[in-house]
Amino acid sequence: MKLKYFAFAFYILCFWGCKKEEPPIDLESTNFSETPTSHVVQPADDLGEASGLADSHKQPGLLWSHEDAGSNSELFLLNRQGMIVGKIPTPFGNYDWEDIAIGPGPISNETFLYVADIGDNCSCTDIKRIYRFPEPASPTAIINNYEPIAFRYPDGTYDAETVLLDPLTKDLYVITKWLGNANVYRLAYPQSTTSVITAEKVATMTVGNDLTGGSISTNGREIIVRGYTAIYYWKRNADEKISDVLAKAPLKNLPYILEPQGEAVCFDKEGKGYFTLSERRTLPSVNLYFYARK
Repeated sequence: MKLKYFAFAFYILCFWGCKKEEPPIDLESTNFSETPTSHVVQPADDLGEASGLADSHKQPGLLWSHEDAGSNSELFLLNRQGMIVGKIPTPFGNYDWEDIAIGPGPISNETFLYVADIGDNCSCTDIKRIYRFPEPASPTAIINNYEPIAFRYPDGTYDAETVLLDPLTKDLYVITKWLGNANVYRLAYPQSTTSVITAEKVATMTVGNDLTGGSISTNGREIIVRGYTAIYYWKRNADEKISDVLAKAPLKNLPYILEPQGEAVCFDKEGKGYFTLSERRTLPSVNLYFYARK
């Protein structure tokens, strides 16, 4: 009997000792999987016009999302299997929310969400707003304090669907949608929440036409901006400004499975890859995709 126990214990030790460990992810790699994981978003009817994505810092494993013009003023929480696990109403309205960013803000050691009400299909609305507030810590939290960052462009009115937060400087960047070569505008930190800011035009990009979302990695070293048909990628040196990086041609186009109306994208907060999500249009459902870093 003792011999049997010894043999069993030896087998267990050998199994765990010999078990192959997953190789560590090279976070400096610029290569990502061309075959993403894919999960159907459910319930499909709840999030039909997804326009933004951000990987939660306070609720590990969950993603923030929202819908755009004409939709309810609420934020969604999705798990990595595409299930909607929470909805949080906001005390501010949804004229045309088009993107969301996450990262630092005016309080040290606090994570903020930035909901960008910057869509303007007729390019006729003078003042745009980005709503900033501490990231809720649970799917049932109540948002009861927020700050509106109101701004106008210095040279006209534009439709925009991309907001970027630089985690190194806390500056915000807005990128126009329809121009053949997109404009980049900066709202420098600290952003006023009591008066209308005039955004600073800081770059003209080499890409454009249909830019619908973007994200900066948690460490500030990588930038992605997407359109309906492509995802563009830039690598940033530690001493480079975001505007200087975006003025250059993208380093590469990232893998992308064409979506019905792809508008949302974000980096995984640990730098392991990036997520994409689309509006449903006439389809019964859409998928949450994750492209892992290789």
